[in-house]
Amino acid sequence: MEMSIREMRQQLTQLQIVLEKTPEIIITRHGKPLARLMPMAKPRQRPDHAKLRALQPRLRIASETLVRADRDER
Repeated sequence: MEMSIREMRQQLTQLQIVLEKTPEIIITRHGKPLARLMPMAKPRQRPDHAKLRALQPRLRIASETLVRADRDER
């Protein structure tokens, strides 16, 4: 759906209703496309870090030992 800036300003209070009916709105100025309005995508779920950690294999050497060795080498 195309809509001029003037039309968009007039329907600004109803913009949510218009966006629910159409997947996107092309805003035009003097008949030339200026911007595209689209509804926001559903937010992605954030990963569960505890589950991710559980999937990782255990290190044979403790990380504190590796860090200490790295510091001692400097």
